[in-house]
Amino acid sequence: MTELEKQKYISLLTKIRVRKKAFLLQAGEIARYEYFITKGCLKVYTLDKEGTPHISMFAVEDHWTGDMASFMTKTPSHYFIKATEDSELLGISRTNYDLLFKEVSKFERFYRILYQKSLISYIKRSNQGISLTAEERYIEFKRKYPNIVYRITQKDLAGYIGITPEFMSKIISKVNRM
Repeated sequence: MTELEKQKYISLLTKIRVRKKAFLLQAGEIARYEYFITKGCLKVYTLDKEGTPHISMFAVEDHWTGDMASFMTKTPSHYFIKATEDSELLGISRTNYDLLFKEVSKFERFYRILYQKSLISYIKRSNQGISLTAEERYIEFKRKYPNIVYRITQKDLAGYIGITPEFMSKIISKVNRM
């Protein structure tokens, strides 16, 4: 990427600061940005009919997050995106996203690869949900994200694994004894 292309890219990003427990997106809103995390941690989740959160991902430094379906189709999101720590982000709006692709064609390839990796990760996570036990999912989470496990609450971890916080506590105790 040339220096001019880098400058163009940077000029299209918006710096955003969000405090712990603040929402970037709530279900029913249209996602106006995709976010790159430069500092902090966010969780992306839905709520079931009883109000129980089901966390689909945690996003930390050097990762992208957002609701791509809402962002691309300009339809209401089903997700909440909430900061679990004070966070600093770079956001790209849909208008700037389209402009970037038009003016710096290299970014189409960059984002295509990014979305492919995201899809692969989503498929693997879906498969784990049906093929691994809760204990195995926890062990895999710790292996894959050792830096995140200590930055989130046990309740949020349970929401990601798909179990109650009480059962999560039992699994953590069991795994720590191993």
